[in-house]
Amino acid sequence: MVYDANTGEIKDDKKFMSMLEDFWLPRREGGRGTEISTLPGGQNLGELTDIDYFQKKLYRSLNVPESRIGANDGFNLGRSSEILRDELMFSKFVGRLRKRFSGLFIDILRTQLILKNIVTPEDFDKMSEHIQFDYKYDNHFAELKDHELMTERLNIMVAIEPYIGTYYSRDYVKRKVLRQTDDEIEEMAQEMEEENASGIGVPLETQNMMVQGRLDTEKEAAKNLGKTPKEPDLANAKGEGSTEAPGIDIKKAKI
Repeated sequence: MVYDANTGEIKDDKKFMSMLEDFWLPRREGGRGTEISTLPGGQNLGELTDIDYFQKKLYRSLNVPESRIGANDGFNLGRSSEILRDELMFSKFVGRLRKRFSGLFIDILRTQLILKNIVTPEDFDKMSEHIQFDYKYDNHFAELKDHELMTERLNIMVAIEPYIGTYYSRDYVKRKVLRQTDDEIEEMAQEMEEENASGIGVPLETQNMMVQGRLDTEKEAAKNLGKTPKEPDLANAKGEGSTEAPGIDIKKAKI
């Protein structure tokens, strides 16, 4: 579009180039210059390399692991040592997003409660410290990691058990090896007392001995059932084993 300042008119001076026109390009002597070649149509339509490249770029910008892109890749629930770095970063990225959404949910809840005249802004500021959001955690790698850490701690505890009472105390093993807090130690002690009182926390060998002793007592009682107890023979008892009272002369006794 061209504007003519003298006449005030707007002229459309577009120049349309036809596909049938000839193109003249300079070419140096003694060498080959620019050439124009016609490409065949409908070729290389099955080449998806460029599309895969941009797809990987898209997933990478979204922090999604590239191992999840392949549709033919199977799901492998491996050990925590086999966790890919992308999976770990993706898990942390989801955790950061959840923290942001928690703040958003608190703002929405604050607006709703204040507009409904349920609480005042000052009351909600005090309540917000005790509000937390629990999200469904579907990443199994963290669970596998906790299990392997617990297994390693138990192996260390088995190795250090012969030295408990000699070089290490039980409190040291609970705090340094099992990594238990004061609240967990107190809670475990209370639960073990309740289980021992109910017979649940007794070791299996002790339980078997108690059951066997009870069965033996019942068998002895069943054998003696219906039999009259034998009275001791006081006439044939010896002097040291006699249970007779010593003779007392009533006449000489002073009252």
